[in-house]
Amino acid sequence: MHTIKKYANRKLYHINRKQYITLEGIAALIQSDESVRVTDNETGEDITAQILAQIVLQTRGQKQALSTSFLTSLIQSSGDTFASLRRSVWSAFGGPGEVDSEIEQRLQRLQEEGTIDEAEGDRLKELLVTNGSATTKSDVPLDMPNAHDVARLNMQVDMLTQMVDQLLQEQQKKTKS
Repeated sequence: MHTIKKYANRKLYHINRKQYITLEGIAALIQSDESVRVTDNETGEDITAQILAQIVLQTRGQKQALSTSFLTSLIQSSGDTFASLRRSVWSAFGGPGEVDSEIEQRLQRLQEEGTIDEAEGDRLKELLVTNGSATTKSDVPLDMPNAHDVARLNMQVDMLTQMVDQLLQEQQKKTKS
């Protein structure tokens, strides 16, 4: 197993090789089916998932993407998806009101463009919008998200984006038929 420490200055140090390593270097190890463990130098906390999420985000859109099996195992390792997603979005974007408003605006725009029909818009709104629950600061859960939660959120948002893109493509195919 390759052991890597992340220092406060964001540098990554490969303990086994006794040299610094980049995110691209870690991605190369993963692509070579090597086991990697990344720890925070100060706390000793295992931050492997956070670093892997960073790699996924940086490689998104590049020609040489990470393997499907790696992405699948990364996704499977994060269990409490929607609760974690809501908590992370809350922290990252300043509360559910702003997030809900943005979701509603985007769904409305998709309806106006004819990309989705009203029924699909309502269904997505039902799934994604909290309808005003937990809107005050006193309602914020005590277990606020950490950097790992935010990294998982970023990964989940990418997955949702891909799913929406796929749904849009399917909708366009139906419209053309």
